[in-house]
Amino acid sequence: MASLDANGSAPQLAAPINDRIENFNKLNWKGKLTVSTIVVCGLAAVSLAGVKLVRGLHGGMKKVVSNKGGGQGGDDSSLAFNVVAKGFSTVQSHIGPWSFEDLTLGLAAISKVTEKGPPHPPGRPCKEIAQNANFLARVQHWRSMAEAAYTCDPASFSLQSQLPESTIVAAEWNPCQNTLRPAYVVCIDGPYGAVVLSIRGTSQVVPHIKRAFEEQSKSQKNLKLVITGHSMGAAVGVMAGMKLKESSEFSNLECWGFSTPACVTLELARGCKDFATSFIAHHDVVPRFSITSVERLRKRICDFDWDHAEKVAGGDDDWCNIKSVAEKLKSAQETSKKMSNSIKEAEEELGKQVKGVSEKIGVPLCENNSTDEDSEDKNRNKEEEKEEEKKEHPPLYPPGRLFVLTADPPGSGKMPEDRSGIPSSRSSGTYPTFEEAKKVTWTLNEADQEDLEEIVISPWCVSDHMLGNLGEGIGYLQRHCQPAFGGPPPL
Repeated sequence: MASLDANGSAPQLAAPINDRIENFNKLNWKGKLTVSTIVVCGLAAVSLAGVKLVRGLHGGMKKVVSNKGGGQGGDDSSLAFNVVAKGFSTVQSHIGPWSFEDLTLGLAAISKVTEKGPPHPPGRPCKEIAQNANFLARVQHWRSMAEAAYTCDPASFSLQSQLPESTIVAAEWNPCQNTLRPAYVVCIDGPYGAVVLSIRGTSQVVPHIKRAFEEQSKSQKNLKLVITGHSMGAAVGVMAGMKLKESSEFSNLECWGFSTPACVTLELARGCKDFATSFIAHHDVVPRFSITSVERLRKRICDFDWDHAEKVAGGDDDWCNIKSVAEKLKSAQETSKKMSNSIKEAEEELGKQVKGVSEKIGVPLCENNSTDEDSEDKNRNKEEEKEEEKKEHPPLYPPGRLFVLTADPPGSGKMPEDRSGIPSSRSSGTYPTFEEAKKVTWTLNEADQEDLEEIVISPWCVSDHMLGNLGEGIGYLQRHCQPAFGGPPPL
């Protein structure tokens, strides 16, 4: 029978759970933010196209995690909350049960250790490219064009891209948010001799591209098609480029991706290096995220070295809160295990008593109503579940030639923060002042896809995803090489 305490009551579990919630709320937003990033990116991990990698990343996941109302209502936060919930459900269904408490605690702990000792950037330094002023000017221009796709009207796009409004051939500014399919713009970029597709989502834009080529080819020959995008738009853009590359009409093609998700297999990722280039920041979680890398992350959390972490982060206020949560969680799990064992013992004892009474009266008290067919169905379902578990998900990688920008110190020496009253694409991240930027050094490495198999969890895994952050890194390199432009006009 179930064991009782001194008061004759069964052990209670509610108090530890409440304590866990209370201690979780003490965590600063860095730990909470990493949780949101992981579950949101779960949508990208299970889609080869990565096309559901979320606007929520740009909406501020801090609000989602701290939303005590459960994300109810019709505002943007409710959409983001639903995305987070769907992403977490996706992760659960593909890599097995993983408690939200364990996930949160593990990520917060790893994030704190990474904050104290950032890992080395992947790949090898490419000093020659980092000092190529013309190349960097092109990169910064296409990054700016990718960011221009976040605007909502022709005038704003013109201000961001520095192109006249009349160069816009076609655009979709305000698609339905619930589709998670953002905007795109097709325009003519005369100075670069290109028809440009700036994209955050996907749509039938090929007719518009053809129309732009037909018109501009009257005054410029050897036009090229440039597809540029950020995050989800980068993934969709590169894969659109793969398709368009098959046509002789678009043989002169360049794809520029910024913060490109892990969205294609290794063979495809390496196979498009001749026309696709991806720029990513060192701590950005999105280019490293796939089902395979999440499974590796789960193993890292399970094998987490708490003693080493204590040496690295001991005495830090955040670390003390993390330890407090860990102790409460362990206590709750032990209590739950005792409860489960007690219930099992009670069931076994009850079964023995029922069997004894049944034998005495000669009448079965519990009949098994299941048929042989039911048993076969159950066995078949179990076998199917086992086969599903054996299936391996192919690792996914960011496509093209990979360049990794790294700030020292990380985040330009700042913690991510939310800003109000400015465009949403710059409302969250780390943006140093002129004086703060003097203390920061940026480096550029060229990496192979397999260098990005491990997810980096840190306070900057979201802020490093932002276009403004990449702009800071590219701008630093531009300031430390010979100018690409300048001098008097030609006579």
